Amino acid sequence: MVNRAAFLGRSVALSTSALLVPSALRAAAADAPAVINVGAIPLDTIGTVYYALDLGYFKNAGLTVNIQTMPGGPQAAAALAAGAIDVSVGPITTVALAHLHGVDFKYIAPAAIITGHTLTDPLMVAIDSTITKGADLNGKTIGISGLKSMQQVSAMSWVDTHGGDAKSLKFVELPFPQMGQALVQHRVDAVTSVEPFASSFKGIARSLGNVLDGIAPTFMELGYFAPPAWLQANPATANRFVAALRQAAIWANTHQKESAEILVRYAKLDPAVVSTMARATYGTTLSASMIQPVIDASAKYDVIDKTFPASELIWQAPRP
Repeated sequence: MVNRAAFLGRSVALSTSALLVPSALRAAAADAPAVINVGAIPLDTIGTVYYALDLGYFKNAGLTVNIQTMPGGPQAAAALAAGAIDVSVGPITTVALAHLHGVDFKYIAPAAIITGHTLTDPLMVAIDSTITKGADLNGKTIGISGLKSMQQVSAMSWVDTHGGDAKSLKFVELPFPQMGQALVQHRVDAVTSVEPFASSFKGIARSLGNVLDGIAPTFMELGYFAPPAWLQANPATANRFVAALRQAAIWANTHQKESAEILVRYAKLDPAVVSTMARATYGTTLSASMIQPVIDASAKYDVIDKTFPASELIWQAPRP
């Protein structure tokens, strides 16, 4: 078991640059004009924070939101633990791991959710690969963005669900942009990709299917989370932030063309790729039932030490 100090030390080592980000002025009280510093990974799956900013939902809620770009979930969690940001967005595995190691973040709102129609996270192989099913991956090497991560859990779940043996898999870390080349050079047998990178690999790689469908038919992939101390000090601000995100999620789920234009500007993505890639579906309600499948799968595949009730990761907003 890794203790709190060890967890923070490892996170800081992974994200020294994130911890050097200066923290902007924060509200002195819950009813003061509120400034929120948000750490965001520049992907479609967390697009609601960009949409809420661009459409004026945050401004209408009396919020000034500063978005700081983060390379991944562990780096964002480390920045949050260090006080460099107030709210972050990341996968359940990151928050669950922190929780078990004594760093108690709380989810306040969903970002992307997974459904039977999700195509944003394909398990991909080289275009000339003979691999077509789960059993073909037995003993093979899969490239993922980080070890002991949501991607590792999803890959192992997918292989087991589709007739293979997850225990036989080997994993190596690869940045998303480098996964296509690694497949072409046959340095790995498969990769767990995400949009917009998956679409950029067309012509050199093909999809075996949604790598997330082995976990559960429907669940939360990513969500917004914050430290309990910040939430206790700023409950009204947090509630307004959550309401603006929900408004953005409802809008984005029915305005993909318009949201793509915003995503291109804020996440600095290629317009040609964004216009044709599979798009995320955003959650509008935070619930334990949408988080529990990921916690259970993470424990099953030893990415976290044990399972626990998902309710432990959810902020209980005080009643007005």
